[in-house]
Amino acid sequence: MTDRLEWMSVESAEMTKHALNAFLATSVVFINEIATLCEEVGADAKEVERGLKTDARIGPRAYLSAGSAFSGGTLARDIMFLTRIGSEYNRPTRCLSAVRESNEAHKGWTRRKLEALFGTIRGRRVAVWGLTYKPGTDTLRRSASVELCQWLMSQGAEVQAHDPAVKVLPADLAKGMMLHSTPLAAAEGAGVLVVATEWPDFRSVSSETLVPVMGAPVVIDPSRFLLTTLGSDPRIRYFTIGKAS
Repeated sequence: MTDRLEWMSVESAEMTKHALNAFLATSVVFINEIATLCEEVGADAKEVERGLKTDARIGPRAYLSAGSAFSGGTLARDIMFLTRIGSEYNRPTRCLSAVRESNEAHKGWTRRKLEALFGTIRGRRVAVWGLTYKPGTDTLRRSASVELCQWLMSQGAEVQAHDPAVKVLPADLAKGMMLHSTPLAAAEGAGVLVVATEWPDFRSVSSETLVPVMGAPVVIDPSRFLLTTLGSDPRIRYFTIGKAS
């Protein structure tokens, strides 16, 4: 409920809905591009985020938090919807088209990080925590994690995964990867762990339990979701978006 109503035409209301999600999508892409520059120059994207939000024109609730690209859902849908309208009416939507292009490119951040660390991942055992496109759902459609797993398998990696909402893998994934019942079981013997979906369950895994099953863990956690539980342990090589290695 709200005590503030904005009256407008049906057409304007519909456009407002799409424009709102497109604006949020633009914010996500903007901070992720800034974050990749932070990695190169030694800045910390979280500190930059804090600085941006102190500006009254932006504010503390701004959709600015460096991390994974957005996938599926309303943000991607409305960006595509608006660019399609532009195409139908022969009105170029250069900004919106660039948002989509940048977001697609950002989806490759984890792949690029793996290649930078290992050169090749052929024959390596990779643990992936989270398969759904977001926590709180069992939907695998348009999941960036599933796309990552498919790429890992195509590169010859041995993939071990866990997701609290996924009990059976689809046939195309089951052919090349193993699904485990717990996060630790998925991490056992792996040389690198990728945190792909931010399920709260993963925060219950401590570094004291993870290190023994992985040996010398490399953890790739794009959104710093497990920074406090895994990122502060010197035995773990921890990599995240927006911070120099």
